[in-house]
Amino acid sequence: MGKVKIKEMSWHSIYLTIKFEGEEVNDFDYYVTDLKNDYNLGKADNNQLVINIVNINDTKLLDNGKWYFYYMKNDKKNILSINPKFGYTLENLDKIYRYGSECYSYIINFQIVDKSILEKKISQQNIVGDKFLINENDLILCMFTTYMKKNKHPEKKDVILESNSLKQGLRKIVFIVTKSTIRSIYAILNKIRKKDGKHILFMSETRVPIGGNLKAIDSRIKERGLDKEFKISYSFSKTLQQSKLKTFFTWSRLLWLIAKQDYIFVDDYVPIFKTITLYKDTKLIQVWHAGVGFKSVGYSRFGKAGSPLPKDSCHRKYDYALVGSNGLIPVYEEVFGIPRNHFIATGLPRLDDYLNQNKISEFKNQFYKDFPELLGRKIIMFAPTYRGNTQKEAYYPYDKINMNLVKELCEHEYAFIFKMHPFITEKIEIPKENNKYIKDLSNYGDINEMFYVTDVLITDFSSNIYEFALQRKPMIFYAFDKDFYQLTRGVHRTLEQAPGVVCERFEEVIEVIKNNKYDMNKLNDFLNESFNDHKRLSSDIAIDKILLNKE
Repeated sequence: MGKVKIKEMSWHSIYLTIKFEGEEVNDFDYYVTDLKNDYNLGKADNNQLVINIVNINDTKLLDNGKWYFYYMKNDKKNILSINPKFGYTLENLDKIYRYGSECYSYIINFQIVDKSILEKKISQQNIVGDKFLINENDLILCMFTTYMKKNKHPEKKDVILESNSLKQGLRKIVFIVTKSTIRSIYAILNKIRKKDGKHILFMSETRVPIGGNLKAIDSRIKERGLDKEFKISYSFSKTLQQSKLKTFFTWSRLLWLIAKQDYIFVDDYVPIFKTITLYKDTKLIQVWHAGVGFKSVGYSRFGKAGSPLPKDSCHRKYDYALVGSNGLIPVYEEVFGIPRNHFIATGLPRLDDYLNQNKISEFKNQFYKDFPELLGRKIIMFAPTYRGNTQKEAYYPYDKINMNLVKELCEHEYAFIFKMHPFITEKIEIPKENNKYIKDLSNYGDINEMFYVTDVLITDFSSNIYEFALQRKPMIFYAFDKDFYQLTRGVHRTLEQAPGVVCERFEEVIEVIKNNKYDMNKLNDFLNESFNDHKRLSSDIAIDKILLNKE
């Protein structure tokens, strides 16, 4: 059976033209399915198929749902995938058909879906697996069809519309009531707890304890003696990993703290500010935990799985947001969905003392004291970002790493360190006989300090390239799922702009290292875009502007 892919799609009014590439294209029957209902689209003519979108389902439009295209011959069903080049134009095909005095609309949206998600749905529908052929590297096309009704109150949630069952509806009602209760408690506490302009709270709901930019600003405040002028409080927890009941009690304490504050510094997504809106006399400052990377976050993912809601997002509520340089303001303007004048190009406070030679020497001495066997070896750090849409789903497919090749590489001059993303809980298995020069140090030290001893960084879409770039050392971007990740997760820019070599196979990574085939040409451009020259410390710029109202 020949392999067929979609290479191009286009609209003309209500007609969708699909052009194919592959073998025996015109010999197959083509179908669309939601895994419950199948509709025959006919055969291709001259390697293309024209579909009347209002006349697929026996003179009806397709119902609300997720639809997949497949082709069949001799009872063999093969899911249609797309050419990667075409995938980058998918968003241009979304359609909205308004009708009924513009009170209603029919929306068609195209996205690429994960093979594992589709296979799970096929299993749930009890479809015989061997009749639906899906290849591992396929970019599977999904067509979302949705009947929508105009919402007269877009600022309000429609519990009935959003619920697929009575149980789900009741849970949403409980959530709404709880949210209203929390807001009321905050309003009362805000009136009771009078402010004096001198209270600062450093907080995070994703990290414990204080670190990074928050720690740098806190330390600098104390170095300048401003802790005698300001009252500083701290709150660090991991509410995203807690039960809803425990989170409610965590938030109860937080509300008491928040209500008293004049300035609140955060370094990541903070769920409580999705629930409450601070009064104008409290300033919320986002210092963000990372530099710029490739993967999309916040509103740059709008419309994709895991994206924030239009209104109920803590990102919308920042009075100030610190960024590394003027060149990065447009990037984070997209991420946070706030006006450009809310950003301060301070640089990152945690990098104020980053290249201090005494600090570097101290870390190196301690590191080689802890791991004397690594002294004299070139250290390769493997530090990719996670896969999955949320913190709870985070994982990395370790089968994409050829440990035999890693072992071979480390037989002589190299050591290989794994520094996995904090969200990834599953540990990589390293055989005892190989753990002398191959180590999992995911729980050891701060990654930015570990860059002092790293000679080569292997990453992918992670923002850790931001700090490592300052070392002016080689980077390799190993993205086995480059097209799939960029087309589904979304990126600010593609890996074609990466300041290093891009590899899609692990064998290529090893080859680059063995032959020193690094690409350093784009590094200077990346540094110029990502960093401003400052005469003052980044933490001082933030403190003077926000706390002391000085330029």
